[in-house]
Amino acid sequence: MIKMPAIGTLVHSLAGRDTGEYYLVVGYAEKNFVLLANGLNRTLKKPKKKNPRHLRVHQSGSVELADKICRQTIRDEEVVQAIREMVGKVNPGGEREGNSPDV
Repeated sequence: MIKMPAIGTLVHSLAGRDTGEYYLVVGYAEKNFVLLANGLNRTLKKPKKKNPRHLRVHQSGSVELADKICRQTIRDEEVVQAIREMVGKVNPGGEREGNSPDV
């Protein structure tokens, strides 16, 4: 059984057309699917449905972020900003700091 990531968790896709894209978990669908949004091409009004097996979980968002998502008071711009802040913590620095490029 796959453990479902919590709402507000930063994930990135491992399979499909969106491989390598970062998303926030914004809900659950059906039995074993999560709803993902990145605020750009996948908005909160039209989230992506994805199997959690095809995701890598990075870190949980703040309690305030998860609460705003659950109450549906968050905007797409806030989702974009939250992803940018969390991705910066996941992979700080660039190639000069020894990290491989995301190509």
